[in-house]
Amino acid sequence: MRVTNSLSIGLVLVIALLLVFTLPGEKGIIRGYQLHRELISLKTRTAVLEKENTVLAREATMLRDNMPYIEHVIVKDLNLVKPGDTIVVFRRKKT
Repeated sequence: MRVTNSLSIGLVLVIALLLVFTLPGEKGIIRGYQLHRELISLKTRTAVLEKENTVLAREATMLRDNMPYIEHVIVKDLNLVKPGDTIVVFRRKKT
């Protein structure tokens, strides 16, 4: 009975020590889980930024090479018109 009791206490002590040294700390299980979550977040952010970069690269190419697109952007974003163009303004009805 004494051997079994001593073995149980020893086993509990070993498990407690393993938990103390593996859960917290720089290389512990908790830190590993935090780093895993951060990695997933960074991969998601990277995918979003890559898509945004593709869109911006396409727009940069169009602004460099496509004169009708350049004129469209100038008219739309800067509200400029070419000489001789007629400006038509529509007013909304008051309700």
